[in-house]
Amino acid sequence: MTELNLEQIQKQLTDLNFNAHNIRIVTVNAMESNALESCTRKEGESFYNSYMNVIFRHGERYVLGYRCEDPLVDHAIIKKGDLYFDPTLQANGDFTAYQFAVLSEFKIFDMMKHAKSNKDFPPDVDFLLTKKKHFKNIINIDK
Repeated sequence: MTELNLEQIQKQLTDLNFNAHNIRIVTVNAMESNALESCTRKEGESFYNSYMNVIFRHGERYVLGYRCEDPLVDHAIIKKGDLYFDPTLQANGDFTAYQFAVLSEFKIFDMMKHAKSNKDFPPDVDFLLTKKKHFKNIINIDK
């Protein structure tokens, strides 16, 4: 995994039609092993895993965005308190903390509300793009 600097991340986000300067970059850390054991962590299924982990209260928020590697990879993680975790990657390999560009965070109520109205759920980046008028702070709607 090749890490990117802030300028490279912002350039790639801009190329993907996002307002890069409005997007937060956070560090994703390793969870404690006992917390990880209770999480859903099916390999290659970050969107499903993160969704289920919030539903079953192993995380407080479903976080959608990009892993900051070259090229950026759309991905979902969870947030507990002020910390960000990735049970999918941590459970399926040698985990190292990494940078993540946060597009949006969903509470359980928001996820359940959207799940009823959207067959493509849990949300992914395409979901945000189809609802871009609601996410105009991060999506460049002029393009």
